Amino acid sequence: MALRGNGASEGRPFLGTQALGIPWVAAVFLFLRVLLLLRFATGSIHAGVEGAFLNCFKQLQLADFLLLSCCIWVYAIDFFKDGLRWDALGFSMRSWQLMWFLFWGLLPFLGLLLVAPFITGLDMKVVLGAFRWAICGGLGYVLVQRIGGKISAMLGPICIAFSFACALFWAVEFPFQLNLWWQGFLVFWLNVLLMQWFEQDKDSASKSTNVWLSFEVRILIVLAVMLACVAVLLWAMATPRGWGFPGLLLFYVLMVFWPSAWKPFRLYRLLIDGALVLWLL
Repeated sequence: MALRGNGASEGRPFLGTQALGIPWVAAVFLFLRVLLLLRFATGSIHAGVEGAFLNCFKQLQLADFLLLSCCIWVYAIDFFKDGLRWDALGFSMRSWQLMWFLFWGLLPFLGLLLVAPFITGLDMKVVLGAFRWAICGGLGYVLVQRIGGKISAMLGPICIAFSFACALFWAVEFPFQLNLWWQGFLVFWLNVLLMQWFEQDKDSASKSTNVWLSFEVRILIVLAVMLACVAVLLWAMATPRGWGFPGLLLFYVLMVFWPSAWKPFRLYRLLIDGALVLWLL
């Protein structure tokens, strides 16, 4: 009943799918983090998969759960902000939406409260040092959003991709020296561009910032192709390399050529983000 009434018709939201995206994106981040640890530990995610995968879960640190909490908060706030915007445009914001926001907004606090008594020797300087690049990306995103206009439309996706990539590689002192970091950064940038491509009708109706509504389509298509080509080149140079990454790009291409297959209930929101796990497979 809660999901009824906000269909996938042009220019209308489907807040139910967007609400499901809060725990979904957090789960994707956690899964990517474990796959990355597995890649660093074994050089390949196919070497002793089951035992190594479970062992990498055990290697997760408090900082990983802090980042997971931040991921939940960011998407919960984004969902609540969109809910208020659509409520102002005449789409009633229901009580379940408020409860959903409160549940996911408070859940990380509850989890951290439960583990706080068992935390010893936590050096906040070390933690902030590890998060410094992700924090810079987040502050950059807030800044360009305040500026607005075409600057926000173009630089916003870059800041999101940069923050996500830096958060994923937080334990690496110099992540920019890694081929895999740059590949991930480009993948996340493509992810945001594809998401906004699907969201053009909704963002146009709600007057939200969207890069596809701010710049010429041909320029953005060339940009997306260039990003994909550079990412493929980095993948080809890497050793060892898995075949999940080409599968991810192929899936994104299929989404572009057959958009109508993914638009019902705006399920593309879950599929675009969920497909990110293919990058490290």
